[in-house]
Amino acid sequence: MEWKTRITEQLGIQYPIIQGALAMIGKAELAAAVSNAGGLGMITAWTLKTPDKLRAEIQKCRSLTDKPFAVNLSPTVDPILVPMREVAIEERVPVIETAGYRSEDHGKRIKEAGLLWYHKVQSVKHALSAEKHGADAVCIMGLEGAGLKSPNMLTTFVSVPLAARALKIPVIAAGGIGDARTFLGALALGAEAVLLGTVFCIAKECPLADRRKQVLVEADPYDPKWRDPILHTPTLEELQELMGAQGTKEIMQAAGKAERAGVPKEAGLDTVSLAIGFIDNVPTAKELIDDMIGGAEQILTSDGIGGWKAGPASSE
Repeated sequence: MEWKTRITEQLGIQYPIIQGALAMIGKAELAAAVSNAGGLGMITAWTLKTPDKLRAEIQKCRSLTDKPFAVNLSPTVDPILVPMREVAIEERVPVIETAGYRSEDHGKRIKEAGLLWYHKVQSVKHALSAEKHGADAVCIMGLEGAGLKSPNMLTTFVSVPLAARALKIPVIAAGGIGDARTFLGALALGAEAVLLGTVFCIAKECPLADRRKQVLVEADPYDPKWRDPILHTPTLEELQELMGAQGTKEIMQAAGKAERAGVPKEAGLDTVSLAIGFIDNVPTAKELIDDMIGGAEQILTSDGIGGWKAGPASSE
């Protein structure tokens, strides 16, 4: 099958699958592996700490793939991301993703440079604002997703179709997506691509330690120690503290408090999504994408929606 959407056409990729930003582990090897497998890999700028290290990582990624990949800029309130943005622009990274508060200035500069600007949001209101400011696509994350939550978030199942109805630009779905059914479901809801974070953490090319990956394989999304931190929404005081933060250390302290990073420490990650429920092995990025696409194609061509395929109409 040909998986053709406005996102695949914008990016020149085979499948509407994007690797999400991964703090501390979103580096060149994983990004290149995802891009080589037909999706869009992503380097997380903040993980590299300095503009020079980001430049080196972008160049390393280019040595590993001739396919498009992205750079993520978040948390956008951190001033170090301004020179990092300029590095990504100088290196002509095809698409730059922002997420969070005060992203308009980044977006304006990215667009002026002739690059694609994607922005990740948590509500339709903010998606419309990003569209107004010139974003080429908006990623909307449901409550099931990883990272800092907003008090007005809805679930992925509701957020995506509301955004698709309201916006003219393409919508990317994020939050709890991790297998063929959720991938296909997101497209049926109106998304033109999915953004996957947690499930790529267990890819063999991800630098997360093997013992940490095994923790995710064994994680139970019904267990409160996993479920409750994921679904936590911050208080107004926590959000005000984050928005008022300036330095990197202050920002991370405020973000950590707001996220209530309570997932088990042995996971080696501050936050994950409910997509942990779909993790049962440790594949390569290509195996993960091939399994997702193959499963979706089987549903569409053989199994039928919901595993039920209508037979010939009765003559009675």
